Amino acid sequence: MLQAVNSFLKLRQHLRGVREQDDGWILGLFDYNPKDTDAVGLLAELHDTGVVSECRREGHLVFPPKLGDAGLLELRIDTGKLPGYFETYDSLIERNPDTPPGEYTVWEKNDAFHAGYTAACALLQFLKSKAEVWDTTGQRFFLVDQQAVEIPLISYSAQQTANLPARLPSITRFLDKGHLDADARWAFFRKASLRLLRDLPKERRLGVLMENLANVFDRAQQDHSLYLERFSFEDLLKNFDEKRLNFVNDLNQILASIQTALIAVPIGFFLIAEKFKPAGGWIGQNIVLAAGGLVFFALLIVLSLNQGKTLNGVKLALADFQTEQQKKVTDNSERLKKLLASTWSQYERIRCLLWIVRLLLLLFSTIIVAALLWCSIPAWQQFLPYTATESISAPTTNIVVMPKTP
Repeated sequence: MLQAVNSFLKLRQHLRGVREQDDGWILGLFDYNPKDTDAVGLLAELHDTGVVSECRREGHLVFPPKLGDAGLLELRIDTGKLPGYFETYDSLIERNPDTPPGEYTVWEKNDAFHAGYTAACALLQFLKSKAEVWDTTGQRFFLVDQQAVEIPLISYSAQQTANLPARLPSITRFLDKGHLDADARWAFFRKASLRLLRDLPKERRLGVLMENLANVFDRAQQDHSLYLERFSFEDLLKNFDEKRLNFVNDLNQILASIQTALIAVPIGFFLIAEKFKPAGGWIGQNIVLAAGGLVFFALLIVLSLNQGKTLNGVKLALADFQTEQQKKVTDNSERLKKLLASTWSQYERIRCLLWIVRLLLLLFSTIIVAALLWCSIPAWQQFLPYTATESISAPTTNIVVMPKTP
């Protein structure tokens, strides 16, 4: 049989007007010249083996080697006698749509078609491991989602495989069964394919899929990315909930300290101010009270600075987390945004209260120093008396005159 193919390839060079019929027969014209002994010998050999089943001259059968004078012969060639020979890549696809023959020869020379056919067979073998239903006998497969869509294997042409070699590696990597979410990836690819093919006639589906494989793949990747983002977002939200509890706990501790300070500072101030005594100079009692009050307020200022550092740490953690989630989340994340806004609002409120406490501490410290100076400098006491001075009127004497007795 291999010899028959080799012999026919030599004769094929002399044929013109070749056309292939749907039933596998090839019709061609041969310019017969009795002097071309090599071509005549090939024709006689192929006729004897049944490859050339008919030779006609002007519609009449002739039989090699008795072909008469030179002239045009019409040859009818049986490709069933030529295993592995195909006139075009379309005829190769028609007979072997998903698996290339062990050895084959295509008369049509086209490197792009050859690469495309090889890639098409590789794609179909890959899909065979993924498709829900594969009918080898009927040369078809089904993609099943909400409904089953039939895709015949012979529903593509060589021209439609031109872009497959460039796309196939990325698609097989994306759909590789080694991925942990391989089932989800296949579901997205299948859904994108069905969205394209569902409304087409079944005779066009596989070819259209191959032509638009890039768009199908891009859509599947987009859906997969959205799926990963939603999945990652839930993890991110859970992680933030845990971090938010820590943030809120730190903020509440700072708030508790601030509230304590807001109560303690005025009380401490009035307790100290009550003990001050106006004097004609510097006395120990006033100095000790002023020093104690200033030390107390200084201690509270130190504590407020420490609280400020803790608050700044919470701010940095919140800012880092917000930057991270903005990079990872691209779809609507209103819940996370509201949680972040609420935490930032609480941070700003506590920050404002902390500054109020610091200002009160500075204000009360200044008042204590001013009170010490007032109690120690008589001139200040006369200029700014602690209480209003009441005017004292001169006492009057009432003289009662008793009448004289007779």
